[in-house]
Formats: sequence, C-alpha cells, structure tokens
Amino acid sequence: MPPRGKKGKNAPKKEAVAELTSNLKEITISPRTTTGVLASRPQARDVKVIQFNLQLHGMNLVVDSELELNYGRRYGLIGLNGTGKSTLLAAIGSREVPIPEHITIFHLEREIEKSEKTALECVLDELEQEKQKLEKEAEELAVSESEIEQERLMDLYEILDGMDYEVAKSRAALILHGLGFTHEMQNKKANDFSGGWRMRIALARALFYQPAMLLLDEPTNHLDLEACVWLEEYLKNYKRILVLISHSQDFLNGVCTNIIHFHQKKLTYYGGNYDTYIKARAEKEQHQMKKYQWEQDQIAHMKEYIARFGHGSAKLARQAKSKEKTMARMEEGGLTERVVKDSIASLTFFDCDYIPPPVLQFTNATFGYSKDKILYRDLDLGIDLDSRVALVGPNGAGKSTLLKLMMGQLAPLNGMVRKHNHLKIGWYHQHLTETLDLDLTPLEYMMKQFPGEVELDRMRQIVGKFGITGKVQTTPLKILSDGQKSRVVFAEIAHTHPHLLLLDEPTNHLDIETIDALADAINSWNGGLVLVSHDFRLINQVAEQIWLCENKSVTPWKGTIEEYKSYLRGKMEFVAEAK
Repeated sequence: MPPRGKKGKNAPKKEAVAELTSNLKEITISPRTTTGVLASRPQARDVKVIQFNLQLHGMNLVVDSELELNYGRRYGLIGLNGTGKSTLLAAIGSREVPIPEHITIFHLEREIEKSEKTALECVLDELEQEKQKLEKEAEELAVSESEIEQERLMDLYEILDGMDYEVAKSRAALILHGLGFTHEMQNKKANDFSGGWRMRIALARALFYQPAMLLLDEPTNHLDLEACVWLEEYLKNYKRILVLISHSQDFLNGVCTNIIHFHQKKLTYYGGNYDTYIKARAEKEQHQMKKYQWEQDQIAHMKEYIARFGHGSAKLARQAKSKEKTMARMEEGGLTERVVKDSIASLTFFDCDYIPPPVLQFTNATFGYSKDKILYRDLDLGIDLDSRVALVGPNGAGKSTLLKLMMGQLAPLNGMVRKHNHLKIGWYHQHLTETLDLDLTPLEYMMKQFPGEVELDRMRQIVGKFGITGKVQTTPLKILSDGQKSRVVFAEIAHTHPHLLLLDEPTNHLDIETIDALADAINSWNGGLVLVSHDFRLINQVAEQIWLCENKSVTPWKGTIEEYKSYLRGKMEFVAEAK
C-alpha cells in the first residue's frame, strides 16, 4: 500500500485507518489521546510539535514534550519495554499527531495480507494510482514560487522518475532480492508464504514507495543476518525522514543519524548513532548530577544558616532573610532534577549438573523434508556443556531445522543424532510466546506448568529473577508487553535447569538493556549454547564458535562475527555489480 498524502474524495475515513494501514497490533488499536501544537511552517518538510502529550487508556506515556523530526534525518527511537515506543509510532502513523497532510507517511506494522498476487505484484500494487496522485501534486506545485514547495517538487520528480513500470518493476525486484527473495520466490503467490515472509513483502513495499516519513517498528525481527546487512546498507542512504525502533545496537549504529530517548515520559534528542548517544548521555547525566549535587549542597547550607541565625542579631537575621530569598529564587527558576536510572531487568539461568561428553552428537546425519530435497548431508558435529555456538547462513539453509534435529522433533533420514540420557534441553523460539495461556498471570502460568514443585513465594523469586516483579506477577499475560511475555518464557526454561540452551531469535521482543542482561546471564551460566540470531552484537557477546550452515553442510567459520558481516556486505556488492 502506498503512503497516504493529501486528502481527496477517496481519502480514508478515520475509522478505516487501521484496515488501510494493515491490521494493527493490539496495543495500537487501543484508545489513545494525543495533543500538541504544530510549530512547523505550513509547507515545511520538517515536523515540529510542541506541548506534545500522548495517553493510552488514560495513562500518560508522553507529557508536555516536543516531537521534532527533520527531513533527511534517520532517528532511532529507543527506551525500555513498556515505555510506549510502538504506541507513539502508531499515533504518528495514523495521523493522530498533527502532521501536515502533504507529508506522506508509511507505518510498517505487520505482514501483507494473504492473496493470489505474487510477491512482486504485492510490492507494485497501486503503482499507477500512486503515480497519478504524485503527478497531480507535482502539477499543483509547479506554479508555486515558494522555496519549500519547490523542494517538495524536486523530491516528487525524483520519485516519479522511478515510477515508469519497467524501472519500478526492476527496483521492486532488487529490493525483494535484498530481503532474501529469489526470482522464483518473487513470482510465488502471497498465499503460499508464511507470516514472516509476508512481513518481508510488507517491508519491501514500504521501502519501494519512499514516503516522506517512514516508520519502522523492529524491521529486522523476521530477517536473517544477510537481509539485516542489506537493509542496514539500504536505510543508511534514506534521504527523507526515517523513525526506527530496533533492539539491535549494531543496526542503530549503522543506520541512524539521531537518537530519540523515550524516558520518564519525555523525548530527549541526541545527534549521532547509538554509540555516540551512549557517550553523550553519560556526559550529560554526569554534568546533571554535579549540578544537582551543587544545588542541594547550597540549599542545605542555606537552610542550616537560616535555622541557626534566623532569629539572632539584626545583622544575622538580615543575612538569613537574604538566603531565604536566594533559595526561593532558585526553586522558582527550577532546580536540577536528580538523574533517574533505567530500571533494568536482570536474568539468571540456574547452573546445571555436570554430564560427561558427548552430550549431543551428529554422526553421518542426513536430513531433508523429502528424499529429493536434502537439506543436510553427512553431518558430523558435537555439542558439549562448554560449547557456545552461533549458527549463521543464508535464509533457507536450515538453521532452525538443525535446532529441531537437536531437540529430537525431527529425525535424520540417515545416520543418527545421539543425546546423553540425562540431557535436558531448554528451547526458545520466536513463536513460543504465542503458546502462552494469556488469561493467566505469570505466577498462575508458572504454578500450572510446575504443579506442586515449589511454594508460591518461591515462584515469586524465580520469575523475579527474570524481571517479572511487583504487580506484573499478578497481571494477566494478555496485558503484558511482548518483552515481558518473553521473560516469562525464559523463567519457565530456566526452572527446568537445562544443560543446553537452544535459542532461536531470542531478541525479537527484548529491549537493548534486556538483551545485554541475557548475554550476561548466558556468560555466567555453566551449560552449553546453540544460538540463531540476527543480532550481531549478541553473537559477539556470547558465541565462541560460529558455524556456517550452507550448501547442505555445517562448517566452522574461521573469522569473527564482524568479519562474517564484512563478508556478507562484500557478497552484496558483488550481486549488485552482477545485476
């Protein structure tokens, strides 16, 4: 679906926004209230909204802050799980925030709907209608002498140059290719794709239409490492406004020119990428605490003087009165606030009992979902308690399938997969939260999973080790964020005391701080790990070996994960040159 521009007779009604921008997440269709004053000039390409407020179900998410998005900037929107990042993006995308109608918006929220159209046709859908709309807008702007409108006109001409059908088809195919679609897959019907692949089609569509404002909420969640690298290279050249929510520090570093920190119901802006933000925020907080401490020391000294000498001699009383006035002026002018640190969840995996190697071994194992489509051939590999392995490789190579073979959910066609008799495996995959009974609270769910094993107070401690504390423990799972649900699943896995963790995209619903906590928990634990992740930083933090799944085999990668990323980037340049 192309981004929406000026309203016309066919402009969507407000009630239909959710349908036209694809089905929204549950949180984004909840009642929201937004207020703010548009401070931008009428035809400006920048957006500035002052006195901006956002509520969800009457709860304040943003209070008297400022929303500023400048043309040509790529913003990373960061903050802890539950602060309201997705709700803010949804409010902007559905134009509940006062944004001028000439600024086209595309908010990517979920996968493309199933249909008989091919992947390529889904990307090109409504191309002609969008072209006609932009041509009409260009005609209107051509007679204007306004500098701002002439800038918009030049932007329109650039977009229209790429809307010739053959040119557009080639560009759409190139975008799909970058996101992992082979030529055969591009001509496959949307009906035949899984939700994750239809999400990639939706992402391709968003990139294809080049809106003035592109809003992406965790766009890498359904991508493999290769597609992540391609998307990073593509977005770092995005010329308009990009607002991006991502849990990947590596991705934010590669793409963003600015960071928006969503904290304590305020939006704070920093120039530069994520690493620059970390340094700037630390310096800012250090300066703020010094100023706060100086002010508090001054106030304490003045209060002490007033208490001691306020009723003394006339001279001392006058000095005390003067200090009272000084203190009042300081308070009226606004005292520096104490720095409030983020409340970061810690995660803990319980150490496992020792079992001797081999813990898990593949011997001449061959697997395919059918005998004429072999995925792996003659695998010889082993996993022990001291193994810390990351699986990498192109999409479709079978990384998740290899984990299922380790779990015993699949059996090899030939050869064998042998597990130690006492081996306990904790398996996390990205769809596990969908199996939760959402009517239960975290405590009720855990007590149901482990009936009679521990007392309620002990279970409180167990889930508390995964950041599920206080009222969250007794809140129905359906009310919790995806990140909180993920932590409940991790608590369940940890309570089984596994010897081996198989983690398939564990970061998809976690914030940056929780991912770091997950890495710390893994590094402090004594069991084995096999990890599939699109998060380069997590791999770098926890993996001691990298195994490349490619060409029906699994082979050790002899370099670092950063070298693998460079290899992927070079491979893409080769593909681009070949085209």
